[in-house]
Amino acid sequence: MTTIREVTGDPNEFWSELSWSDLTSAEQNLWAQLGWNEENWEEEVDFPEWDDLSSEDQKLWGILGWTQSSWEGEDDIPESAEKLWEDLSSEEKAAATELGYTQDKWDDEEI
Repeated sequence: MTTIREVTGDPNEFWSELSWSDLTSAEQNLWAQLGWNEENWEEEVDFPEWDDLSSEDQKLWGILGWTQSSWEGEDDIPESAEKLWEDLSSEEKAAATELGYTQDKWDDEEI
């Protein structure tokens, strides 16, 4: 399973100090699954903390296996992040769809 590098201290401060090119390819792909790309990463938009997500979004990401710890880079990413759309359960597909994913968008986010 792919993991994000271990972060000590405030994960938002750590990630905000890195440019997109400082990230490994795997890290870029993981952040891309959360909607980030080189352009919006460099705009220095604050990455939302788990607690900043709506309860509905937390529930949807939770269906996909995300927890506060994995969201904040303190734990491994969930297995769903490494699956192709066709390998997601029907519940995971429904959650991903609610979060704005389509099969093409999901499958383009390679890890």
